[in-house]
Amino acid sequence: MRLAPTIDPTEFPEAERSALRLDGDCRRLGLTVVPVDVPLGPAVRAASLADAVARHDLVVELLGAAWVHGAVEHLPRPLPLALDVRTSPRTKMLLPAPREARFRSDDAPRLGGVRVTTPLKTAFDLLRLPDVPSPDASAAAAALLRIAGTPPSIAAALAQLQQQCPHKQRGIERLAALPVACGRGH
Repeated sequence: MRLAPTIDPTEFPEAERSALRLDGDCRRLGLTVVPVDVPLGPAVRAASLADAVARHDLVVELLGAAWVHGAVEHLPRPLPLALDVRTSPRTKMLLPAPREARFRSDDAPRLGGVRVTTPLKTAFDLLRLPDVPSPDASAAAAALLRIAGTPPSIAAALAQLQQQCPHKQRGIERLAALPVACGRGH
């Protein structure tokens, strides 16, 4: 039987997912498990986070988005999520409370059914927001630009198009200062 790219926790209880892992049919990924024969690309990594974001249509961002795109090895805990104030109703019921942000429609497309910030938006946000540890942010941002195939100077110019962003100039300067990397890929 061919299994779905991710194993839905509502259809398979934890005990069954553990049995699938122990039998060697699945492996842990993100917040669920995936069949061992599924290639692990960004859409599958994003889908593995659906349980945490689907109810309120939250956006995976920062180091969480970097993990989805393959720029960092480990999924950060807690998972960095944002509530898009343009498209989602605000709620005080979410704990921990997600960051509230305003995303352009092209900043957070759906991957695997989950909204995830693009590699360029993720790199910009990592470098402009003071909450992200600087060495992690710089390394992840450089990897994201390689994945996007975008030189730092172009990424900095594109970041100028972002509107109403706190710390915008800081992000632009840090993007422009990243080393130029050759090639594309993870």
